[in-house]
Amino acid sequence: MVRSFRQEPVAPETIDRVMACVVHAPSAGYSQGNEFLVLDAPADVAAFLRLVEHPDFPTPPEHRGVEPPVIVLVLANAGAYTTRYAAPDKIQFGLDKPENWPVPFWDVDAGMASMLILLAAIDNGLGAFFAGVFEPEAVTAHFGVPDRFRIVGMIGLGHPAEVDVASADASAFKLRRRPLSELVHHGHW
Repeated sequence: MVRSFRQEPVAPETIDRVMACVVHAPSAGYSQGNEFLVLDAPADVAAFLRLVEHPDFPTPPEHRGVEPPVIVLVLANAGAYTTRYAAPDKIQFGLDKPENWPVPFWDVDAGMASMLILLAAIDNGLGAFFAGVFEPEAVTAHFGVPDRFRIVGMIGLGHPAEVDVASADASAFKLRRRPLSELVHHGHW
């Protein structure tokens, strides 16, 4: 994850190449219930950053000026999934109501699409990170996102800065990465 960016725009064709990957993301039942709002105008990015500023945890001064020039809001529409699973070829699974899903695949699929965006960003010479969104209702209201969508997270994109000052205090630099032997189990636990 890259959290510090040069303050230069990302070419629209580069953004389009990165975002084109989402059509290949998995989609339970081919529900296609995830959509994405790209904020690449400086005024929109600035408005987003103001809306998500946590009053108790303001952005540190050294992180100002290295914010991403592009924000992608990852949006999930649970209704698209329940509608798809209410169709005659899927109704037998009983997933026509959100509470019947053992795992909310609208969020799983949004996560998979997000990973494709992160990988496509790297393939296109960009840096990127995924994060949660504080005050999602304020963001959706400000940007006119329809009520049927919920923000799953956001992706910051841009040209990486020479020094990633915003990641300097990140957990990845303070905590030990668990080895593969602790994460992967073969045959039994």
